Amino acid sequence: MNKNECQHALFSSLLFWLFINAWGAIIPIIYFPIFITRSRKLADHGAKVWAVFALWVLKKLCRIDHKIVGLDKLPKEPCIIACKHQSMWETIVMHLIVKRPVYVYKKELEKIPFYGWFLKIMSGIKLNRKGGTSALKSLIRQAKEYLAEGQTIVIFPQGTRVPPSTSTKEYPYQAGITALYLACNVKVIPAALNSGKFWKKHKLVKTSGTITLEFMDAIMPGLSKQEFNKKLEEAIEKRSAELSS
Repeated sequence: MNKNECQHALFSSLLFWLFINAWGAIIPIIYFPIFITRSRKLADHGAKVWAVFALWVLKKLCRIDHKIVGLDKLPKEPCIIACKHQSMWETIVMHLIVKRPVYVYKKELEKIPFYGWFLKIMSGIKLNRKGGTSALKSLIRQAKEYLAEGQTIVIFPQGTRVPPSTSTKEYPYQAGITALYLACNVKVIPAALNSGKFWKKHKLVKTSGTITLEFMDAIMPGLSKQEFNKKLEEAIEKRSAELSS
């Protein structure tokens, strides 16, 4: 990029950063009745409105668009989506794809003013990443409850944002996705993406372009722990590397 393009990217990225933080505080104010009614459905609606406008502003300010591939791979029944995690983008977009998605999130997010308070009410599974066996049991219990209600679970198998071109030795797949697969008896849909090319971890400036999110063939219940782990990791890592190249 030349100097003018760099300045524009910096300015537009700063504006988006200000917007996304303000928008995250405004939505809880607009939907304040949820703090009285504790309505999860109303909170989920607020999350979808937040996502729609967030991605629209991202496109207008930072010129980051997206395309979704493999929507036909998503089953009609509730399932578990195991998605590569490279940026904040994928924590937004599932609200546009899945009806009332249930993200698995780290409990520290609940400490964020406004957004964290809202997060406690909307559909979601709080995970204590240092909780060991008890945390996994809680994850499974909550996931089964949501699946029984017809909602799909979204989990990031590596548990954190992972920059493109890094290995699974640096960011290994965590036990949570395997525990859910073995306990819940539903399809797991691997999802690959390249969002980290445009929305880099710990970087303010964003790069214009088109993010691709691709859903792949379902992994059916019944595999062993080792078979499942190998199949999931190979599917996500290979395709994400191809999309990011």
